[in-house]
Amino acid sequence: MTYFDELAERLAARGVDAERSRVLLEELSAYAADAGVDPEEEFGPVDGFADSLVPRQEGGDPEELAWTADAFETPARLNGFGAQGWEVERIDRLGRFVGRRDRENPQTWEYRQEVCTGRADRERLAARLAPDGWEPCGHRSVLAYFKRPGAATAGPGAELEDPPAPGPRRAFFGARGIALIAASLAVVAVSVWSIVQRAADGRLTAEGPEELAGLAVGALVGAALALGAVWAVLRIVRSVRDRR
Repeated sequence: MTYFDELAERLAARGVDAERSRVLLEELSAYAADAGVDPEEEFGPVDGFADSLVPRQEGGDPEELAWTADAFETPARLNGFGAQGWEVERIDRLGRFVGRRDRENPQTWEYRQEVCTGRADRERLAARLAPDGWEPCGHRSVLAYFKRPGAATAGPGAELEDPPAPGPRRAFFGARGIALIAASLAVVAVSVWSIVQRAADGRLTAEGPEELAGLAVGALVGAALALGAVWAVLRIVRSVRDRR
C-alpha cells in the first residue's frame, strides 16, 4: 500500500469529505511526482499528516485561502495575510500558498522567506530556526518558507477578535517580478534572433563548436526561464478563472 493509499484511509476514517479528500490527494501526489520527493520524507508520518489535513473545529471547515506572488512580493504578502490570521499549510503544485484560518480561535501568524540550495540545506535551516518557534510550511525552487504563531512574540495579543475578510485579489506580481519575466523573454528573443541571422547569412555552419554550444545553451536557458514563468502565470490565471 502506498503512502497516499494510507493517507486516503486515514482521511476517510477521520470523516473528511470524499471529494475534498480526492482533490487533496491528487494535488499532493502530483506535487510529490513533479518534485521527485519521497512523500513520507516531504510530508512526515502519514498519521500526523492526516491529522493536519482534518478540519480543526467541529461545526464546519476553517476558512481556506489560496494565493500566489512573485519572490519579491511574497514576504510582505505572507505577513499581511498572517496578520489577518491566515496560516499557510503548504504550497501546491501551482506554486500557490494554501492556508486556513480558524473560525473560532483565529490568531496572527509570522513568516519568513529564506534561500536554500536543497533539501539538506532546508533541514539544517529548519533545525537552526526551530528553537525560536519557526517551522517549515513549504518551498518553491530555491526559496524555503517558515511560519510561527504570532503568540511567540505577541503573547495573548496575537488573538484576533474580528479578523477581516481577504480581498478578492489572489495573484500578486510587482514591477520586479514582471521585469524578470520580461528579461527572460528578452533573452529568448535575442538568442533566437542571433541564430536566425547567422543562418540567413550562411555563417551558422562556419561557427566554432564552442560558440554554437554557447548560443544553444543561452537559448535553452532563456526559453526555460520564460516558458516557466509564462506557464506559471497562465496556470494561475486559469485556476482563478475556473473558481469564479
